[in-house]
Amino acid sequence: MRHTIRLAAALLLPLFASTGCSRDEVLPMSAPAASTLALRLSAASPDGGLAEASDAESVIHAVTACRFEAGRLQEVIPGVAAAGGLYTFSTATPRGELRLVANGAGVEALGSLLPGVTTLADFERLEASLGEMTREGLAMTGRLTLDAAEGAAGERAVTLRRSVARIDLRSREAGVEVHSVVIRRVADRGYLWEPSAPASPSSAARDEFRRDYGDRPLTGAGETLLYLCEQTNDAMEIEVTARFGGGWHRLRSTLPAAIRRNTVYTLEVRGHGAAAGIEVISGSWETGPGVESTPVAEGLIDVALSELPDDVRVNAACDTLYIPHTPSRLRVVLRGGAGSEVTVDGAVRGVEVTPQRLTRGLEQVAAVEVSSPLRVPGTKTGYVGLTLWRDGVTSGRVVLCFAAHPVRVEGELSFDDAGLCDFGRYIEGELARITLPEGMQLRLEFADGESRWMDLAGTEEGAWRLLGGWKPNDPTADGREQEGQLVITDAAGGYAERYTVRRRNWGLPVVKIGGEWWCKYNLRGNAKRFEDQVPIAGDPAADGALADHLIACDGEELLTLLGDQYQACSPEGLPLRHNGTAFYHEGMVSTTQNYGTLDPAEMAPYGYRIPDYDDYAFFTRNENYNIGGVGERTYTNAAGESITVRIQERKAEFLGHAYGTIAVYEFRSGDAVWVLAGLGHQWNTTAGSISPMMLLLATWGNASKTWVMEGYAAADRPGQNWIKFMAQNTTKTRLVRCVKTPVEYIYD
Repeated sequence: MRHTIRLAAALLLPLFASTGCSRDEVLPMSAPAASTLALRLSAASPDGGLAEASDAESVIHAVTACRFEAGRLQEVIPGVAAAGGLYTFSTATPRGELRLVANGAGVEALGSLLPGVTTLADFERLEASLGEMTREGLAMTGRLTLDAAEGAAGERAVTLRRSVARIDLRSREAGVEVHSVVIRRVADRGYLWEPSAPASPSSAARDEFRRDYGDRPLTGAGETLLYLCEQTNDAMEIEVTARFGGGWHRLRSTLPAAIRRNTVYTLEVRGHGAAAGIEVISGSWETGPGVESTPVAEGLIDVALSELPDDVRVNAACDTLYIPHTPSRLRVVLRGGAGSEVTVDGAVRGVEVTPQRLTRGLEQVAAVEVSSPLRVPGTKTGYVGLTLWRDGVTSGRVVLCFAAHPVRVEGELSFDDAGLCDFGRYIEGELARITLPEGMQLRLEFADGESRWMDLAGTEEGAWRLLGGWKPNDPTADGREQEGQLVITDAAGGYAERYTVRRRNWGLPVVKIGGEWWCKYNLRGNAKRFEDQVPIAGDPAADGALADHLIACDGEELLTLLGDQYQACSPEGLPLRHNGTAFYHEGMVSTTQNYGTLDPAEMAPYGYRIPDYDDYAFFTRNENYNIGGVGERTYTNAAGESITVRIQERKAEFLGHAYGTIAVYEFRSGDAVWVLAGLGHQWNTTAGSISPMMLLLATWGNASKTWVMEGYAAADRPGQNWIKFMAQNTTKTRLVRCVKTPVEYIYD
């Protein structure tokens, strides 16, 4: 059994050690089929020989087959694991070609595959970052040609090639110390599928990799530095700072013209005579010198002297210690000669590793005290290295492997060391997808008096979706904290882990009309801030008589309730001001953006959006419709539904000056009542350029047109108030009235 060293290097990512068919694949699932293909899969070495799939770089966690026929994707088939590297794939049509992807759960581009749409050429151009290709083990690919005449009978073997290369560093000569390594112009992206010749996508950026050894240089040892995407050598340069022969040396070299996938490149640092320099050796993945912890006699775990809990496991070579996700305290004693000391490299969140010098009889031994807290859901497997030194020379190395929490968490949910996820803001919708191992259960708990603001919904794949909900017109939605507990138990309920989820509870007064939850008030202040808006608990017309309240209230309150004007370039409202001569909206600019093309959620509090064409169209019969003058009347909208409108007018005085006539429009559909009123709009930046009765309504979805309430005072043009969808330039200010974005879970 081989055991991979895990190092704290920027591009050396931890690998999972689980096996089997995975629910974690991001690929779309195909329909059930009648025939079954049995494939025995193995990771291949560069020369075509088979690698024993025993170490983390060869293990297959999950595999998916993409069946192509006539150059087009026909179906995506998840592999089902059996013993000994055997996987089965169900298909109704065993013909064409299978393209196999192993350990691809982290590759986002695979989620774009569409049967009947994706071509083989598209598939072969799929890109992924280095992180994506190493997140769930090393991504591997392979292919198999199918013959319908053969059907699905028999077992076939397919070798898979890793989609990445590996670079190792080796310093074996006595007296040669490596203090730092830099590799420049490393591509951060590559192709998942192997092209005809190594190449890098045009989207790839070139980064710098650096490894500093500080006061513990690498000497007499080797290790893995990093993984690389397959790429061409675009001026890549290696620079090693080393000390030998009594002096410091800066050694430079280059990598081959092409960095090929499934290949190990070893940087051999030499420090003697004319041979001093860096030799780059390419070879088989399995023979790379930095793959494993070297089982030398002086670098191993002394199991007899160590103090290890029952659930901590030592591998057969005694060079790797496996520590569970549950809280652990242990002492690890290393075999070493007199004068040996141990140093720690790498770090795992919450884990404390403290070197010690212990005396056993007349002999001193090197040891470390390890304290590992409960590793919360969502944590990944972590690694800490222990290096044994004697007289400044490495004499052995041990790897501590801290297990990931067996519960897989994807999404917004992230716990701190205390098991708390505090979003610190309002959030709703899917907070996380949670996958439980067999034998574990999940539930939610809430304190007495707390609403059940979260819910759990199952998926077809057997995972759980954690949903954050919304309660319409919740009087407690004033920014207070809401809290609930996610409880993970075993099947018997005797073991339980509790994790706290917290958010701020915010909301706006709403009314449901036309199938949408409409806000009752225009936005004011910063359009993104709940704190600036009319609160639910402070709604002065919570009984529904808003129109009458706007007619009767004083001018100061009316100005507050009518909100601000806005331009699409900023979420900050443009408050009404008077300069002694005329009204104007402070902060208005001549150049701005377009509400019609902005993200509709960009200018609204979280969970709300700018209305679109259809939202406002509910209130009218067509795009140029007169709803009449002061009084009440009923008409049929474009959808054939009955709408009753009541129009009132009042003279407004703001900031000590007469503003003019404003109208209040009350729309009724069934039992629902929605009221619209506003300050009109300002058409340019000159003070006094305000039309008090023409409301320009911020509308998303059309680059040139917007909904307008074109009102006229009864004294000027009686019987005329028009709802129009018409062209308006983007400079003119808008009234912003939001609708609630759909939310899956609504609670009482």
